[in-house]
Amino acid sequence: MCKKYYSFGIYKVNDYDLQLLKTEAIELAVQHIGIQRTRTDRFFDGYLGKNLVKIIDFNHPLTLLDLQLLQDELKKRPTEDRDITIVCLGKELAVDPWIDEWNKKHPVNKIKVIELKTNKKYGNFLIHKPAEAKIKVERIDKTKTLVEIQNFISPTIIERLNIDNKLFKVKIPDYRSMIDTVLIDKNYDGKTFHIVYSDVPERKNDLVKGKYEIEIPESKTQVAVKIIDMLGEEVINVFEV
Repeated sequence: MCKKYYSFGIYKVNDYDLQLLKTEAIELAVQHIGIQRTRTDRFFDGYLGKNLVKIIDFNHPLTLLDLQLLQDELKKRPTEDRDITIVCLGKELAVDPWIDEWNKKHPVNKIKVIELKTNKKYGNFLIHKPAEAKIKVERIDKTKTLVEIQNFISPTIIERLNIDNKLFKVKIPDYRSMIDTVLIDKNYDGKTFHIVYSDVPERKNDLVKGKYEIEIPESKTQVAVKIIDMLGEEVINVFEV
């Protein structure tokens, strides 16, 4: 299957999967930590053991304002005697002294913080381990090259599957099942990816071919292979042939 696309550039920010944090990280945190979700409480997000749980938006650290909002909410619930667990990605320096002082003064509604960014038990799933591909590209005659994807691994996909299957580690028999799309630029300039060839399976259960004969210039050229996995992560490998 071959399609032509307009050109575009790709920009990476850092080692965190920002799209995941914005759209799915709260649900992943719920699964990873073992929080029992509740949809009926307008302030708290669920329970962890006997504790009420408040999940702070992962786009900012836990702040004194968040703690003030928590304090205001508890004033509206004078009979609430459960302790509170706050789940956050990080926290401001002023947070710990505030919580220490609060816990000294309150025999109930004590506050505990799970900071995912530094917590060894719970935080690992937020660190993004990039996908990797093993690709062989070789010129087979003056105007053709063979592109073969020999292996592909997405730690993020495997981690997601292992969260859903806690009884055993997931084994993926065919690496191609992790790949959504393969795109090839036969004359990559190192800046903008010109998509000339694509492998996009038409049916849901179909796999990418993984092996392609591509027409290339007779002179030396850079062949770039871009793989997009099932979660939308991209890997680009470049070869001079």
